Amino acid sequence: MDALSALAVRAGVEASYTGWNGEPVHAPPDALCAIVRALGHDVQRPDDAAKALRAAERAHWEAGAAPAIVDWGAGARLPLRVAAEDDGDWELEIRFESGRTERREGRLFDLPARDHAWPDAFGGRVHCKRDIAVPGGELGYHTIAWRFTAGALRREGTTHVIAAPPRAWGAPGEGARRWGLFAPVHALRADGTGDTGDLGTLARLRAIASERGASYVATLPLLAAFLDEPCQPSPYSPASRLFWNELYLPLDARGPAPRGELIDYRAQYAWRRAVIDRDAAAAWNDPVRANELRAFAADERVTDYAVFRAIGEAERTSWTAWPAELRDGVPVARSIDELPDGVDRARVLTHIYAQHAMDRELGAQARAGAAGLYVDLPVGVSCDAYEVWRDRSLFALAAAAGAPPDPLFLGGQDWGLPPILPERSRATGHAYFAACVRHHMRHASMLRIDHAMGLWRLYWVPPGFGAKDGVYVRYPADELCAVLTLESHRHACAVAGEDLGTVPEHVRPAMARHGFYRLHVMEFAMPARAGDAPGAAPPDSVASLNTHDTPTFGGWWHGTDVDDRRALGLITEERARDEHAERLVSRAALLDYVDREKLAPRELPDEPRALHGAQADLAASAAEVVLVTVEDLWLEPKPQNVPGTSTDRPNWRRAFAKPFESITIEPSAIAALDAVESRRPSSVSRRPEDPAPDPETDDGRRTTDDGQ
Repeated sequence: MDALSALAVRAGVEASYTGWNGEPVHAPPDALCAIVRALGHDVQRPDDAAKALRAAERAHWEAGAAPAIVDWGAGARLPLRVAAEDDGDWELEIRFESGRTERREGRLFDLPARDHAWPDAFGGRVHCKRDIAVPGGELGYHTIAWRFTAGALRREGTTHVIAAPPRAWGAPGEGARRWGLFAPVHALRADGTGDTGDLGTLARLRAIASERGASYVATLPLLAAFLDEPCQPSPYSPASRLFWNELYLPLDARGPAPRGELIDYRAQYAWRRAVIDRDAAAAWNDPVRANELRAFAADERVTDYAVFRAIGEAERTSWTAWPAELRDGVPVARSIDELPDGVDRARVLTHIYAQHAMDRELGAQARAGAAGLYVDLPVGVSCDAYEVWRDRSLFALAAAAGAPPDPLFLGGQDWGLPPILPERSRATGHAYFAACVRHHMRHASMLRIDHAMGLWRLYWVPPGFGAKDGVYVRYPADELCAVLTLESHRHACAVAGEDLGTVPEHVRPAMARHGFYRLHVMEFAMPARAGDAPGAAPPDSVASLNTHDTPTFGGWWHGTDVDDRRALGLITEERARDEHAERLVSRAALLDYVDREKLAPRELPDEPRALHGAQADLAASAAEVVLVTVEDLWLEPKPQNVPGTSTDRPNWRRAFAKPFESITIEPSAIAALDAVESRRPSSVSRRPEDPAPDPETDDGRRTTDDGQ
């Protein structure tokens, strides 16, 4: 176990962690072996660890340098990994994103040495890191081609440099106190849209929000989904994080639209897809539109993704079940004029058209001057996703991302999402993560990073084990945060991190240092007894009564979440009674606080009075951004999602019980929004074309090591 623990440390695995109850949790040896093996180390059983550790140490030092480093604005250090006694020549060429190049050269012994080590893989021969100062002054993604010689030894390679501002654009403290509305697009259905809403209804809500003085409309991920075979409608298990969900394309539709109490995604997609196919054919037959589409498809990822979807529609199953030649042998489709044999060209053209139309509509909305889009970037993608098919080596297919046990999920959570391999991502300069961020920020005013703790560490569950037996794998947070701050400035898009649940103590200070908003959820901070006040929202937060993973205010008030957890067997009958009793006390305490502070009219019934008062309290708080859940405005008791469930609850399938426009005419909804608006200055967030703050004025610069 000593060798296995040492190998885990070398591999970036936390063999133990502190659980939700403050007690240490140690991974079973077999589970630890499975995760270390998923990270690329040859460990079939604990006895293999010593040999694998020596191989890992040798690979680390023979690599010569880190695959990625960060420049926070004052230059960086490139640590060369060498034997301490070795001298020789070194040289490097820095290739800046702008095309400019610089060269440096020198002797190893002239470089300062640090981090001395005596690795067994080299017979205990002392090794160290020798730092080369890398000039800064230019933001962007750069590369360093380096080489050094030491006697007969010659090493060379490439290191990626992410040169970024220390803080994100629009960081807390840089703008007025703002507010917005939250609504899932799928719930915004209207006449002519069928079961679901679309970008057209989203645009109408953004206009309504803007007229009320709101800065944002927040929504769930709008990413591509499988809505035929397989059918995976969850926005948090997308078919890609690089492409949009064409289900939400506004259509000039004719004929009867499918409509039901719950969304039938297969039927809805089939109805909408027929219209998209028609419109795509017309667009490709128009010379002007065809040229636009060809230009859009010049990005080879676009055509390649369209080929992937076309094959999937023909096979009607996950890529893992495709014939071997399709699963493993399809070349990258770089042009619509050179498609792989047997691929349905019409389907490819439809998917290119749909992505272009979605992108164009989101761009038009961003330029319209209405409330900005606050959108969510999920933790990962489905195992069936395009990226996993095309870039399999980037993902740990023998593990799943999840969460450790906590009071709500004592068995932990297995989300079924294949985690990204940290070192494979570093080797590309985090190109995929940067592409995902850019894809969203091009059209958003604020990007919410789901499970932001995953920038620092992510809980991996090995195959064949329960979610309680997972372990944490560390990620290069400095590098990932640098991608976020750089893209944030390039697109004038603020960043919020979902920091709920088990949060390591170093995460929130780092988020604050980089100008990321944190979240504050009032349902987790309700007063526990009469005379108490709700927990205060921090100034650097996006505050709300609830989230898409919690009960609505109406559900919280009536305790339907407690009843649901009891029905699911997640808590005992005794625990359910205790929670209902605690909820009654908390309700009374909230009402007492609302009445004491005169936050809502006393003549209102208890439930709406508590809602209006709670919203008013959040609006008056120090939080820079406050979000109002649209469904709370009519006290909807049913949640959009019950975490930890799938087929046993109709998650993501419930359209709004009322037209969303009713918030402009119903007195109760108007009064609730008035309570927010009157306590928040009317302001519309800056658009991407507005000037961004100058990152060079920031005094929080620092340089980083190679993350090892």
